Amino acid sequence: MPPEFPGRARRGTWVRYVCAALLVIGLTAGATATAGLLQVKGFVDDLKAGTEIGGLGGVVATADLGKPQTLLLLGSDHRFATGANARSDTIMLMRLDPSANAITVLSIPRDLEVSYVKPDGTRVKNAKINQAYTDGGEKLTAKVIKRLLGPIEINHIVNINFGGFQRVVDAIGCVYVDVDHRYYHSNAGLPPSQQYAEIDIQPGYQRLCGRQALDYVRYRHGDSDFVRAARQQDFLRAMKSQYGIDAFVSDPHRLTAPLGKSLSTDPGLRSTDGLLKLARLAGGIAGKPVRQIQFQANDATVNGGAYLVASPQQIAQARHDFLKPPPQPPRAPKPPRASRGRGRAQGAAPAAASLHLADMTQTGRDYAIQLGGGVGIPIYYPKLLLSGSQYATRSAGTYPRAYRIKAPDGTMRAAYRLVVSTGEAGNYYGVEGTSWTDPPILKGPSSDHRTVGGKRLDLYYDGTKLRTVGWRDGSAAYWVENTLQDRLTNPQMLAIAGSLTRLGG
Repeated sequence: MPPEFPGRARRGTWVRYVCAALLVIGLTAGATATAGLLQVKGFVDDLKAGTEIGGLGGVVATADLGKPQTLLLLGSDHRFATGANARSDTIMLMRLDPSANAITVLSIPRDLEVSYVKPDGTRVKNAKINQAYTDGGEKLTAKVIKRLLGPIEINHIVNINFGGFQRVVDAIGCVYVDVDHRYYHSNAGLPPSQQYAEIDIQPGYQRLCGRQALDYVRYRHGDSDFVRAARQQDFLRAMKSQYGIDAFVSDPHRLTAPLGKSLSTDPGLRSTDGLLKLARLAGGIAGKPVRQIQFQANDATVNGGAYLVASPQQIAQARHDFLKPPPQPPRAPKPPRASRGRGRAQGAAPAAASLHLADMTQTGRDYAIQLGGGVGIPIYYPKLLLSGSQYATRSAGTYPRAYRIKAPDGTMRAAYRLVVSTGEAGNYYGVEGTSWTDPPILKGPSSDHRTVGGKRLDLYYDGTKLRTVGWRDGSAAYWVENTLQDRLTNPQMLAIAGSLTRLGG
């Protein structure tokens, strides 16, 4: 795989969650803070610190008050590149619809093959969609997307540059993130052609601030655009859940002031009326989840270049799910009851085999023993693992990892992380334990609780898939975290969590 981020390339990739976080969190909170016109004008002044996107006539539609709005969110390198070198590294649509069950986010792969007409009338065939930004800026990009997805309106355009990300993350007090594995790269001893952004972030639940957060979400070495998109969406979920309305209302300009300097926006968002409409719409859907819609496409070679090509059916499916997100999942079937006297579920072995799970009791015990005796909380390891998966081996002493988490009150909490690789690039799942019994990741569970293996499990969904399964044992909290692309099925997540066994117990 070629090196990621040579020089200053790819610096706009983090925008998919920064823009969404601003517009979902900031404007949602802003809706509660708009009792006075002066407050709204203050937000507009913050946005005017950036630049205005002109020449959007016939591309951007004005939405009526209370009606759905679709925003085109772009991330470009125009701060570091000019003219033919400037490209949009991230292209994302976000839809706020009061009648839908979720706020939808559709990331369009930058390598997607498209054809279009440049402003000077030149026809371009077999281009990557991010080339449209080079040839015609925000306006042409919007035109290409509208033609690609069929009849769809774009109501606002936001283009954000690299410099704003670190300021925004730091302004909201950083974000607690469940890091699935170690992210590491050093340029020491490498030729320039193999150098890209350096990073060293250890696995486990932790607080990430500006620079580290940027390194984490833009990392792609060893995985893919789709894994990176899933990681960025995961960061968005964490950011949305941890920076709420109360924090915004108490000091709204703490977020909007630094962010405004990094934005280019359409004229509508630089007006009191336009911003107020969007803020009120966002305020009405504050409790809805943010759902990432997958844009399916296939790898292809076109004129000797690597592209992603989407069929008409794949494009139609992406459009449908974006406009009409699928409903939340029904209650899953209950697990089998535990048999008396044996302390195990009836039919557990056949169930594990049918779920493509393997008994890894001895391997799990040996792996957990490597943590040593100084963790500070009881250590639990899973007896069951996904067939074919393996525990991540030691690398500079990071697997498995015993460490401390710094909580918001400044106290240090004991923690450990077991990391399991599925064998598929970029897909790791894991077990976390900590003496921090109420971390943000375990807030707001589904009402659909389960009892498996004698444990009362809290369930956390992302759409129809289980993202996290948590439980508490005395003064410690534990959870099983799915892979970034949710490769574990719901029954597998429940079975693995239910198989957690205390080391030495």
